[in-house]
Amino acid sequence: MTTTIYTTAEALATVLAIKDLDYYDRCNLADNDTTDLTHNPGYYLKNANKLNWAALHDDASVVTRILAKDQGMYAAHVSIPANLRGCLFENAPNLPPLYKQIIEYWSGEPLNTNAGGAAYYQNPMNAYEIDLSPLDAEHEAGNYGGNVAAIDALLSEGVVVSINGLGSLTRHAGDDDFVEVEIPIDGAMLFLDNPDFRTQRAYNQPPSERTERIFLKIVDIRNSPDPDRIFVDALRYEELDYGFFY
Repeated sequence: MTTTIYTTAEALATVLAIKDLDYYDRCNLADNDTTDLTHNPGYYLKNANKLNWAALHDDASVVTRILAKDQGMYAAHVSIPANLRGCLFENAPNLPPLYKQIIEYWSGEPLNTNAGGAAYYQNPMNAYEIDLSPLDAEHEAGNYGGNVAAIDALLSEGVVVSINGLGSLTRHAGDDDFVEVEIPIDGAMLFLDNPDFRTQRAYNQPPSERTERIFLKIVDIRNSPDPDRIFVDALRYEELDYGFFY
């Protein structure tokens, strides 16, 4: 079961506006200043067809805010690991403990399937040889879409945010309270023409002019596979559905 992640009403409006648009449609919108959504909050949040988004209500109690400007607190709780960026399959050699369960709980399934070309675009620090031979039988049966059960599962594909220690940090909070986590936007990773995405280059995390904001509900943190270790496939990059993985 995938839980709900909350964001601002403005960001949610953007997420919902683009959830059914492919790469070409989004680029066409961006060509016109009156329809360009690329600078709106929520533009780089994960596709709403895969991750459960909701708007944070106006009277929500936010008991903790982990903001990039508070560099000490931010560094203690939030990281964007290079080895968890991009396509990660279930038997990748350097996954954290419980990664599969945690990423499924917070993020749902990837936009792309395990049976496309994702195996050829794995994170170089977590790549391994995946047996794609079951594809032959699927194609002979006329099946050319969707996941294939006999192939290792694709777990995540975008920019994964690691959030540590929230269970301990919020142990006195109420179940209906929230934690805000700010995510800096690194254009070299998310914008068009991003050759650094599939490299070991670190994601640029210092305070930036642009961020995305997510809010996690305390009860969801407590019910998660590991309240002190959270992984969210939170950000998509512009070319995620361009066709690399098909």
